[in-house]
Amino acid sequence: SGEEQSPHLFQFHEDGFLVLERFFSAEECDSMRSQMRRIVAEMEVPPHCRTAFSTREEEQLRAQGSSDYFLTSGDKIRFFFEKGVLDEKGNFLIPKEKSVSKVGHALHAYDPVFKQITHSPKVQELGRKLGLERPVVVQSMYIFKSPLAVTPHQDATFLHTEPLGRILGFWIALEDATQENGCLWFIPGSHTNGITRRMVRAASGASTCVEFVGSEPAYDDKQFIPLPISKGGLILIHGEVVHKSELNSSESSRHAFTFHVMEAKGTTWSKENWLQPTPELPFPSLYT
Repeated sequence: SGEEQSPHLFQFHEDGFLVLERFFSAEECDSMRSQMRRIVAEMEVPPHCRTAFSTREEEQLRAQGSSDYFLTSGDKIRFFFEKGVLDEKGNFLIPKEKSVSKVGHALHAYDPVFKQITHSPKVQELGRKLGLERPVVVQSMYIFKSPLAVTPHQDATFLHTEPLGRILGFWIALEDATQENGCLWFIPGSHTNGITRRMVRAASGASTCVEFVGSEPAYDDKQFIPLPISKGGLILIHGEVVHKSELNSSESSRHAFTFHVMEAKGTTWSKENWLQPTPELPFPSLYT
């Protein structure tokens, strides 16, 4: 019944996030990890990562290749690398599986394991408890969590809707996420003040593929609280809540699978978002 869920959901509306421990089983987490090992083992290095450059013109071509690769990744499974892991011929300088920072953005549509997780009955039931009427999946990512920190941000900066408040992130810990290995940190209640910054597609012919409009305020470090979570735990993330992750200073990895859902009922997806639905992949319904 909806009754027993209400304290949880009250908390979500209050804080802008909700931690649900052991939402997925260890087996489900392991199946995602081993599937990703397979995907990485078969990975082809994209052409824009493989060419030795000399002239400025060729540098610009490479940058263009890089931005096209990103902008057209919404309906594909693509690889994004850590800095400095490939030489100019596209050879790995470190083990292949340690070279990738993330894989996106359509695992939920084209990979059977990630598709099954995204549309699992538990997730659909949670969507219904949250009152989502026409939720669609807009993107998904497998995050390896490098040693680097992720600066404070709001997801709606990158996934803009009108009205706001229609984007929801599902973040699944595939291994324990601790303060040492880079768990997420949130400012509770920060989802109620709108957004301060938007990432939009740049006009064609511009030197970068996207640009930022507005500015990121200086957030007070003391307002963030850490959310360590065990393997299999799910963090629900309101599209406007401010969150970050610190450096992974440990020896252990911190893999996560995350996907974003939009309530499509009465909502307009911004034409300026980097990510756009395509004829090949209109945003699929969360409910099957």
